[in-house]
Amino acid sequence: MSRANVRAAVASYLQSGAGTSIPYLSNVYPHPAKFTPEGDFFVNEDPGHNTGAVIFLYLGRQMERRAAMGGPTTGRKVVEYELVMDCFIRNASTKSENCGADADTFLDALVNYIRADRNAGTAATSTGPYAGTGYIFQWGEGAFPGGEDIEIQALYPRTLKGSGQITQVYASVRTAVLEIADA
Repeated sequence: MSRANVRAAVASYLQSGAGTSIPYLSNVYPHPAKFTPEGDFFVNEDPGHNTGAVIFLYLGRQMERRAAMGGPTTGRKVVEYELVMDCFIRNASTKSENCGADADTFLDALVNYIRADRNAGTAATSTGPYAGTGYIFQWGEGAFPGGEDIEIQALYPRTLKGSGQITQVYASVRTAVLEIADA
């Protein structure tokens, strides 16, 4: 597979949970944008809805390690991608505490959605010793036993300059995405 396929699969899986399984999520962007229109935070929401969120995906490091000995022409490798989900949660309430509470709700739901499908919605296409897994072998499960599964760092709610009405929480959600590649 490739970085592009992993990024597309994660974006598609997260977008499918937008607004239902992941409250306040309006859009998932495979790459960070130069400019995000304010309306993109509140897509398909009723008028007067106060909270909206977007996620930008970033694939950082990529590492490979041999998982099986297959002789001179066959074998398997574990490809590990460091996935960073940059989450921006915005709230139009007059109290910043409301934005903080909505950010907690959003982040809890996001983590639960990651836990709900460790293959990120990819179809089970492989056979043999890894049967039943899609091309994303797992995510949100750590790269090795005892390793970190999901890491979240959320900042304080802050009022955006110039608006005076919109409060934003930025949160970084990090996890490893593993792929089993024939190599």
